[in-house]
Amino acid sequence: MVNAYLLSLKTQSRLFLTLAILLAIQTFILTSKLSIPTTDGPSSVPISSSDPHAIGLILPDGTVTFTPEEFQAGRPEKYVNLPNVPVDPGRNKVVQNLMEEPVPPPAETLLHEATTPPGSNTIVGLASYPKFMDGWRKMVGSLRNNGYDGHIIVGVNPAIPEEERNYLDRMGVTYYAIEVADCSASILNGVSSTGNAVRAKCSRGLEDMKLEWGRYEMARRWLKACESCTGWSMVIDTRDIFFQADPFLSLGSPNEATHDLLFAEEIAQYTNTLPETPHRATNIGESVRYRVHVHPCYGKENVKAHELVDRPMLCSGTVIGTSDGIHRFLSVLVDEFRENNDKGPQCRSPATTDQWTMNYLYYKGKFGFIHETKTLSWGTGPVLTVGKPCVNSAIEPKQKANSQKDMMVFDENGLILNPHEKDDSIVRVAPALHQYDRCQKWINPWLVEHKELFMRTDRPEDEPAMAWVRQ
Repeated sequence: MVNAYLLSLKTQSRLFLTLAILLAIQTFILTSKLSIPTTDGPSSVPISSSDPHAIGLILPDGTVTFTPEEFQAGRPEKYVNLPNVPVDPGRNKVVQNLMEEPVPPPAETLLHEATTPPGSNTIVGLASYPKFMDGWRKMVGSLRNNGYDGHIIVGVNPAIPEEERNYLDRMGVTYYAIEVADCSASILNGVSSTGNAVRAKCSRGLEDMKLEWGRYEMARRWLKACESCTGWSMVIDTRDIFFQADPFLSLGSPNEATHDLLFAEEIAQYTNTLPETPHRATNIGESVRYRVHVHPCYGKENVKAHELVDRPMLCSGTVIGTSDGIHRFLSVLVDEFRENNDKGPQCRSPATTDQWTMNYLYYKGKFGFIHETKTLSWGTGPVLTVGKPCVNSAIEPKQKANSQKDMMVFDENGLILNPHEKDDSIVRVAPALHQYDRCQKWINPWLVEHKELFMRTDRPEDEPAMAWVRQ
């Protein structure tokens, strides 16, 4: 009987040992899978799968830097998307010093200074196209027709047609002449050639930065030169933006704002309204373009994709801030551009571009003052970036991939809605639509149907002037 009992114990021991080995093997396989970074496809690994401390989701002081689950649970006010680095007082001091440096006067010729408008907010951008009347009506006209009464400051072609000048004058737009110039030899050395003019040419007075980068320095100087631009400001891409409402309507007084710098997120997995098609969203940690544009300059060890898995991409064409916040943004970004030009060709345009540099700086905490800076979830707030939602890369042939409409939401009047805003939200109708040119097949007819949003008369020369301009 004793022998049988001992035999039973031995059998149980072997069984437990076998189970322990199997469990160890399974754990090893699972851990290995979770530690292998994904490539180009959407993440299939939940955020909690990786060590949250190792990838900066939880900082040493206990700060949680990314909470998409709060947004998905209907608590957007608790959502955060902070840089995955601790608050750095030293960096704040560097940023403060940059902000306190003297800002040179505009290098461009002021063609027209508009009458001071009633509002103190500002829209600023570069649109130096030879002819741009249709773009002016879409961008400027939609602002003015939807109640925006603040400043509009733009850079234009020196030979801007007279009818465009007359239109901008009546719309109360201040504009500078952008004279295209050859860039300094120092920033051309070793860089590849490109047919993209904004990445190939500079402007007179800013020969040390390609136009793509120089436009941010222009904006910094124009805003500084505008004494009455004391409210919110928005630095925009001008070619592909349209407004359905005043973009600052929901922001309140800049003097009472908790956050003074706001970045608009592009669609990410946590805001994807079609989660069964994850390829319709982009996470910056899985973006090949992000790695291509930042690895050569900043180094693979400093740009670890797994640290940004599930993080949203931020848009560089719709950045919002108070007068201090937007000055902070522009001062840091322009300083980085100049430093990158000094580093060598791998850091210069077109190898490194504005959007990817901006994203790198944000997630590394380089804009400083982390808790005064906020990213706005896609489908909420002042800006709805529709570029990625209008493209379905799974459709063949690729020529038909653009102009998808299945992620768009409309109200009874046909206006385009923020999909994640409640019906009673002041920004349920998305104030700004960015990258709408990716949606041409359906949005061009939509614009014709809703032309009252950006024009009062069919002929631009018949458009009535703003009341404060007439006075």
